[in-house]
Amino acid sequence: MLFLLNDQIVDVDIPEMRLERRWRRMGCGKPHAFRAKDVVNFVHARLEQARFFVRGVDYQEACDLATLIIARTGANSLILRQAEDGSTEPQLKIIPHQVLEVYARGAANDEGSAPQIGTEPRRALS
Repeated sequence: MLFLLNDQIVDVDIPEMRLERRWRRMGCGKPHAFRAKDVVNFVHARLEQARFFVRGVDYQEACDLATLIIARTGANSLILRQAEDGSTEPQLKIIPHQVLEVYARGAANDEGSAPQIGTEPRRALS
């Protein structure tokens, strides 16, 4: 399943299975008790931390965060909107799959590689 995590597109196979295997590594506690708001708050905090301290999340962590959102909310994107005061506001959305495929191809073309949905990390322009 394609997922847009702010400016990064990832492809997650069988999100519920991945979540079951990797939730301990995520540091979120048992995600099955999470409500949608809890998931958004956790992912938002992690993205903000990464933005200030590490310059983003790597592909595997992006897949983990996407898995959590997919499994607990059903959304296929989480976008951080910049506010005037410099803070960010997370927004969950359901984007048509065809739009995500086009976005993934465009991101792959921007990187100068052939679009291979589901095999390689793809990053869009910020």
